[in-house]
Amino acid sequence: MKTTTPAHLKTLAIRRYEAATGTRWRDATRTAQQTWLRETEPVLRKEEGIALDAVWRDGGWQPAEQIDLFTHGHNGREVA
Repeated sequence: MKTTTPAHLKTLAIRRYEAATGTRWRDATRTAQQTWLRETEPVLRKEEGIALDAVWRDGGWQPAEQIDLFTHGHNGREVA
């Protein structure tokens, strides 16, 4: 199963915008683009099975508050 990246979510949102409005994405105002992305992202995340609070980290969606023990605290000190 292919992972849906943040870039892919944006591409899906752009395609939906163009299909829904008949307007090319590049012709939309910046405000219209930002509004569309803000409103469409939760819908796309739900369809793709991605939690609303999940964050993209290390090539995958992770719970927002999850700490990766292997990427934090590399200051050379041993931690008990």
